[in-house]
Amino acid sequence: MNAPSPRALMSLLLLQPVLFAVPMVVLGQAIGWPGSLRLPGSQALPLIHANAGAVQLGYWAYLLVSFALVPLSFAMRGWMGARGMAGWAADALAFTGAAAGVFKMLGIVRWLSAMPLLASQHDGADAPGRAMIETTFAGLNAYAGHVGELLGVQLVSGVWVTGIGAALVVAGHRVAGYWGVAAGLMFLAACLRTAVPELAVIQTIAVPVALTWFIAVAVSLRRGE
Repeated sequence: MNAPSPRALMSLLLLQPVLFAVPMVVLGQAIGWPGSLRLPGSQALPLIHANAGAVQLGYWAYLLVSFALVPLSFAMRGWMGARGMAGWAADALAFTGAAAGVFKMLGIVRWLSAMPLLASQHDGADAPGRAMIETTFAGLNAYAGHVGELLGVQLVSGVWVTGIGAALVVAGHRVAGYWGVAAGLMFLAACLRTAVPELAVIQTIAVPVALTWFIAVAVSLRRGE
């Protein structure tokens, strides 16, 4: 696989924090995201219905963030190959990063399809109907949320970020490399929240660490340190 141009690689790296700012601002102001992800249906569904336009805009932006991880994963594979790190491990790492993007998208798409529909139905339903819709919301949110967050954001992304961090260390980009290893291990630790709920707080730290890591990698590669 040919190495990507420096400009293309820098663009893909910086696209992650830049695009992520859109859902943070739009969804944060409209529905209190990401805290709203933990709300019960009785509170979340009215918020979604009242801010339908913002929910669509914010989650489409988040979908694009996740999609952009796919070409970035293979661009980093090309960068690794150009530095003598080609092989099955580099290939597996590229597909792991791409899988992280796909898992994230599978989790996000519920907010663009099923959840707005449930929110609309919830708005006009009677008490028993609302209770039924809220139960559906809870079940769908639990499943799709674990696909997107537990698998996409935490487990698979954690493996990819840790692996890329290790590759950066080998290539001499030690600051960005160890930064990535630390961020990746945080995501992997957050996976254990299913057994130890208190570990969920690590996610709130891991996300900003990872977002700034993308910038650090772009700067480090640009300088050729």
